[in-house]
Amino acid sequence: MKVFILGRTEYLFDTALLLSEKHRICGIATAKAMPEYSVKEEDFRKLADRLSCPFHYTDKITDELKDFIKSSAPDICVSVNWVTVLKEDVINLFPKGILNAHFGDLPSYRGNAVINWAILNNEDKIAVTIHQMVPGEIDSGPVWLKDYLNVTKNTTISEVVRFCREKTPELFLRVVNGIENNTLKPTEQDKLNLKPFRCYPRLPEYSKINWSHSAEEIHNLIRASSKPYSGAYTYLKIEDEIKKVYIWESQVVNTHSEDIAAPGHIIKNNKATGESWVMTGKGILSIKSAQYEGEDEFKPGLKWKSIRMHFGFDPEDEIYKLIIKRSKTE
Repeated sequence: MKVFILGRTEYLFDTALLLSEKHRICGIATAKAMPEYSVKEEDFRKLADRLSCPFHYTDKITDELKDFIKSSAPDICVSVNWVTVLKEDVINLFPKGILNAHFGDLPSYRGNAVINWAILNNEDKIAVTIHQMVPGEIDSGPVWLKDYLNVTKNTTISEVVRFCREKTPELFLRVVNGIENNTLKPTEQDKLNLKPFRCYPRLPEYSKINWSHSAEEIHNLIRASSKPYSGAYTYLKIEDEIKKVYIWESQVVNTHSEDIAAPGHIIKNNKATGESWVMTGKGILSIKSAQYEGEDEFKPGLKWKSIRMHFGFDPEDEIYKLIIKRSKTE
């Protein structure tokens, strides 16, 4: 079949490569990549040259893009992370419609940042879903195939991303082959016996750690925000300097402690393991890897020496100190 590639991300790039072994890639259209993507728009341009197919770059659905699609004479479209919701005038340009990869267990986990939300919600599995696009709707079309990653209490988002990257091209190929050979049929989402709901975007500031939360909740935030994303973060005052600290790896030590300390207080620095233990609102959390903004990653138990250190600071108190300091110099 003649397959048109529409969208962004390394998942789509790898899919185009795999599909090109069995099918003809008749056109590639992409948009500006997000900062966390390892594959950029120029990579898609080079891929189009490599596959000897036309290339188009745009951040909008324009008449020029629609004419480009028509001139490619596609049978079907494969899409990941296009920038807008596609309407009927675009989907109808493809005789066999548009296939989309979504990293949620549809009809649950529609929408945005779904793997982040799934980790935060303590899900025990995360799906890669290939579904048919429906005009003007988000993640609501019939499902062709799914595959699952079993998730443990310590699975990080980087592991989920790696699984999604490995499985997405394979699933797309199976679906395109199944459609071509008429050996595969989709299932309507209302027949899948799952509760439908939508997730909404997560902003970087949502990853600020609240040390009054439980060790489990903070651990989930850290593993849901780690690389390739911007990271869960907190603030640490060292003498008169306030540093922004990214926490990349953690582990729950216990969910309840008889010891008494304020949430966010560093209670142990272990030179042997490189860990630092922090009291939370409920339980103790081990910090295994951290990084000051703009500096190199480090093992905190080797860097921090004192148990008179405390994550987070009181902005009101800091403002008061600045006012006092200023008044003394005037």
